[in-house]
Amino acid sequence: MNYSPALNRALLWTLALFAINLPLYAAHAQAPGASRVGAEQEILAAEAQLAAALSSVDVDALSRLWADDFVSTMADGRVTTGKKRLESLRTQKPDANSRVTNENQHVDVHVQNEWAFVLVTSSWVASGNPVGSPYQATHIWAKRNGQWRLVAAHISEVKP
Repeated sequence: MNYSPALNRALLWTLALFAINLPLYAAHAQAPGASRVGAEQEILAAEAQLAAALSSVDVDALSRLWADDFVSTMADGRVTTGKKRLESLRTQKPDANSRVTNENQHVDVHVQNEWAFVLVTSSWVASGNPVGSPYQATHIWAKRNGQWRLVAAHISEVKP
């Protein structure tokens, strides 16, 4: 088929622009995957900070990690807010001799834009031995003002 010279030029320009912009498009298309990996690493770090803060009853660290509207369903079925938990923790005196720590055995992170949900299996451990049953938690994180903040948690005891 013969096309008019004007149509041929238009097709050539279109193909040229497409070829020039293809690498830019490809780089942009890969960016979400790269940013997702970075976000997953940030969430893994936040989960490690959360476990350490729970172990040491670090109210300041917890208040930085938990969103102002944080809500949690505890393993016993109680629903509480972050504010109530922080108030309760502030009244407790940490035991300097306590060797009980919160250890994550498995952390599975799923990021979607400015949100992430995390499945965490963890245990309380004293002198290398588990205290009670392990727990499975579902954590919902939101990126707010450039920081990942925990907005919700649901905790269940794992039965053998």
